Amino acid sequence: MEFLNILGIKKLNFGASTGQQWIETTGTELKIHSPATGEYIASVRQATEAEYETVVAAAQKAFEAWRRVPAPKRGEVVRLLGLKLREYKQELGHLVALENGKSLRKAWARCRR
Repeated sequence: MEFLNILGIKKLNFGASTGQQWIETTGTELKIHSPATGEYIASVRQATEAEYETVVAAAQKAFEAWRRVPAPKRGEVVRLLGLKLREYKQELGHLVALENGKSLRKAWARCRR
């Protein structure tokens, strides 16, 4: 499944990010399977309580900075984020289809929203 590689999804993934970097989480490994086929997709290493607290602290710090950014600049950042997501529409559609057991057509429709 090449689209997983394009999206940066490995066989084992960390389950928490500060928004700037992934935290090397040490919690329980959660195996993800397709609900349609039962096929193994990948695993996520869940965050521990302490790792979660690190994420919350980083989010609070980011919020303090983000709320001081003027609304037009925030809007531009959101617009650019939308453009970047659209670049990966096909791959994200495949991921949604695989995770949810949906048809690719329905998954892409979901990505348009």
